[in-house]
Amino acid sequence: MPKPHRIATRAHLDEAVAGLLAADKRLRPVATRVGEMPFVPRRRHGFEALISIVVSQQLSVAAADTIFARLKAKIVPFTPAQILAADAETLRACGLSAPKQKHMKAIAAAILDGSLDLKRVRLMADDDARAHLTAVKGIGPWTADIYLMSSLGRADIWPVGDVGLQAAITRALGLRKRPNEKAMEKLSKTWRPWRTVAARLFWHHEDTLRREKKLADAEAKAGKRRNT
Repeated sequence: MPKPHRIATRAHLDEAVAGLLAADKRLRPVATRVGEMPFVPRRRHGFEALISIVVSQQLSVAAADTIFARLKAKIVPFTPAQILAADAETLRACGLSAPKQKHMKAIAAAILDGSLDLKRVRLMADDDARAHLTAVKGIGPWTADIYLMSSLGRADIWPVGDVGLQAAITRALGLRKRPNEKAMEKLSKTWRPWRTVAARLFWHHEDTLRREKKLADAEAKAGKRRNT
């Protein structure tokens, strides 16, 4: 069966996981600990989705969701023109830092002047799509990769600069030190053409470890209370 360009169905995800486990036996204990990976439908694509990713940079999911909800309540309709027209005080009140405001406005301006075409991005090959996105000053490699992964469902995106992913891989594979971007690229060679799913597998593994630790800490605390 040919590799799908996107992870669009549960069957695509299952095929990707099976391919990864066949290609690299180090991933088997990682997948076992995670269990069945949830299939998450793609986010909406387009301007709103891209701005939501900018908002989420270096924030928890809960904090990003709160700020983006405030932004959508203030910017009506939620369009590039309205973002450009919004003043700094309004955006700051939503919880947006000055750099994020600058990035959002750069993206809005690029869409309005035609230098950023998100409809074309949907049809481009991965490398071309990333190059088109990152040509906009407000879009860095991480933002481009997350957009391609979560909004367009691309199957083989590998965000080498994601420090959370670097840390998750270090722990999951028992590496001596956290891999830099060059090492991340080298590590991922055997995971093609399913590197998006490999990244999600490591993120889920890290979440699983955190839940297990939280549960163990709670049980230890309860045991201490019983023994006093």
